[in-house]
Amino acid sequence: MELWNDMKKKRITLHILIVLFVFLSSLSAIAQEQNTDPVMPGESPKPTKYVALEEEKEHLVFFQGFTLSADVFGPISLMVSDYGTLEGALRLNLKNTYLPIVEAGYGQCDKKDFNTSVSYKVKAPFMRVGIDLNLLKDKFQDNRLYLGVRYGFSSYQYDIAGPAMTDPVWGGSEPFNFKGIDCTSHWGEVIFGAEVKIYKNFHMGWMIRYKKEFSSTTSDYAKPSCIPGYGYTTNSTCWGGTYSLIFDLNWGKKKSHKRGVKVEIKDIPQQDENADGIEQEDEEKIEKEGETDNGERTGNTEKVSTGEANTDI
Repeated sequence: MELWNDMKKKRITLHILIVLFVFLSSLSAIAQEQNTDPVMPGESPKPTKYVALEEEKEHLVFFQGFTLSADVFGPISLMVSDYGTLEGALRLNLKNTYLPIVEAGYGQCDKKDFNTSVSYKVKAPFMRVGIDLNLLKDKFQDNRLYLGVRYGFSSYQYDIAGPAMTDPVWGGSEPFNFKGIDCTSHWGEVIFGAEVKIYKNFHMGWMIRYKKEFSSTTSDYAKPSCIPGYGYTTNSTCWGGTYSLIFDLNWGKKKSHKRGVKVEIKDIPQQDENADGIEQEDEEKIEKEGETDNGERTGNTEKVSTGEANTDI
């Protein structure tokens, strides 16, 4: 009976040892897996190295050509209302981002106020200069979204006429008819617009213009009621718009290939401690074998010298 109890205790002890061995092995495996996982809060990062690799990137050439455009809204306005313009524009394209522009045209106004019977006529050229900024992030595409500014000016002569004016004090009347009044006007514009590719290099686009009159030549007779290229001067500010047909003379986006530097992060392979221990043991064995060989050589030398001495005797 005692023998059976001893065997039973030994089996229980063996099972406990096996369970402990499996548990410890699993803990070591988990620890190794955690070393390969990303760095968690509170842990020290693994050593890394940065590897610079060269790669080619596409960049837009600085000068991308230029565009020609003509407004179609101005002539329609001239046919259906008292005021309209004929105008076109030449615009440079710098990296499809900065777009300096020159706009020139001819404005005409012929209106009559039915309440006062005063008529106003003007025909003259005008010019605007400014720059647009392409707001789209992708500069390689053909569509554009604009935000820009303009400075405009026009030098012109206008005619104004109306019914004879009666003097309320002395009586009598004076004709109200003045022609060829010289005037020069200056104004500024803030524009917002968009442009869409229709076919190949042909585009269409619109612009909304907020205009502010800076100055106009004063006259002894009357203020100009309409400025070519600006519009009516009822208020110090006014709104306008254009709808243009646009032709790009760049024949496609000009690209250049430049080398850039791309940095990649790689883990430095960690040295195996077991391998280091094995290398140290191998070095110790080599040193011991060298010492043993030296000892054997010394003993053989002593034996040879002793034999020579016996021979002499």
